[in-house]
Amino acid sequence: MNISLRQLRAFLGVAASGNFTRTAQRLHLSQAGLSATIRELESQLNVRLFERTTRAVVLTEAGRSFLPSAELAERELTSAAARLREMGRQEGAALKLAFTPLMAANVVPETLRRFRHRHPNVEVEIIAGGPMEIQQLAEAGEVDAAFGAFFTKVSGLVRKPIESSGLLAVYSPGRYQPVPSAPGREDTTWEMLRGQPYIALTEDSPVQQVSEDALFRQGIDIAQRMTVQHLDTALGMAEQGFGIAVIPAFAQHACVRYQLAFSPISPTTSFDFSYVMRTGAPLHETLADFAELFKQVMARD
Repeated sequence: MNISLRQLRAFLGVAASGNFTRTAQRLHLSQAGLSATIRELESQLNVRLFERTTRAVVLTEAGRSFLPSAELAERELTSAAARLREMGRQEGAALKLAFTPLMAANVVPETLRRFRHRHPNVEVEIIAGGPMEIQQLAEAGEVDAAFGAFFTKVSGLVRKPIESSGLLAVYSPGRYQPVPSAPGREDTTWEMLRGQPYIALTEDSPVQQVSEDALFRQGIDIAQRMTVQHLDTALGMAEQGFGIAVIPAFAQHACVRYQLAFSPISPTTSFDFSYVMRTGAPLHETLADFAELFKQVMARD
């Protein structure tokens, strides 16, 4: 007999809800996959666990008898797995890392591919969220490190610098054109945004804070402003011609997916990317190596 945690969770989910569809959704399975898992468990136990009718799914007598043991086994296995994961994190054999969504989509996949080549046995869990959200996760010790541009200093966090990045103006090809560059220069200027619709991020975004400061210093008036929460949303809006968005230079590879043109902005405005971790938490070799690979991918070395 080889009963798995997956089978126990499927059994307990259906037993609690009395519904295969809702349980499949909660467990992120197809209904056919959930049904197959239950059939596997019934085959191993050599009993029927559920009576299925057009109106309800109820436990059989064998199912009711098996329920307390299944609940105990699932609790014990889940608890043991959590303890082992925590031990792995403490020893550097597992990493739980948080990123802003654009980083998670455009820098993390290649970083993780390189990292797994070096550390095939290290388990890595990725979480995506806004800058403040992931910083709070690091502060609470719920992740080993959070990667992003953090302007607010928190006494309980240690900051490790990674790389500086400039900014790009991104826009739908044919709708907007860069300001002609000075002789010998290939970049554009903030003047490109003068009198044009602007796709802005929310005020808690480090990219937006840097951009707003530069627009103010350059005396640039915006014709119309659309505010969105995430950089990916800004890219999608720019693709549809709603205006010009400003993104970190490291994310220029995302412009290909969105069919966007981009131009470096000058005068150059840069800001630092770093990762933060809880004060007193050990900096394991695996985390330091991941950060170094992350830096290389940001620069596309």
